[in-house]
Amino acid sequence: MVSYRLRALEPGDLDALLRWENDPAHWVVGQRTSPYSRDSLKRYIAAASADFWEVGQIRFVLCTDASDEPLGLVDVFQAKRLHRRAEVGVLIDSAQRGKGLAVVALGLVQDWAAHHAMLGQLHAEIYSDHIAAQKAFERAGFTQIGCWKNWVQTSEGPKDVTLWQWLSA
Repeated sequence: MVSYRLRALEPGDLDALLRWENDPAHWVVGQRTSPYSRDSLKRYIAAASADFWEVGQIRFVLCTDASDEPLGLVDVFQAKRLHRRAEVGVLIDSAQRGKGLAVVALGLVQDWAAHHAMLGQLHAEIYSDHIAAQKAFERAGFTQIGCWKNWVQTSEGPKDVTLWQWLSA
């Protein structure tokens, strides 16, 4: 059986990060409209070693215990120390989708959030038409708590955003 872990970004992740961040299909989710340069992502990786609570965010790489090969990313951001909460997002490499890795990644980040970052909750905003993401968050123990109508303007027109929350024990 394969086991997975989250690790910090490394310089060797640059090509995967360029591929994921510069894929226009991902821009609508991240609300980006242009590609990153290689240099800007190199600087991002170099700065990614800051402590989570210093900068209020962290990006993890999902990989197996046997390999450092990146399978996807988990972002924890907009952290609020006073309120013990942060937002979370997951990106799984297109070649790895459909294997339940988003649920695995969320479980790993939930463990980190509760036991290391001392977060009491995580939340996510997911487009209402992104059914696979909603199912993954639900399987990971998140609860849909609401919906913002016409919340995000995209090239496809306005999209509703569903709100998801997970409370640590």
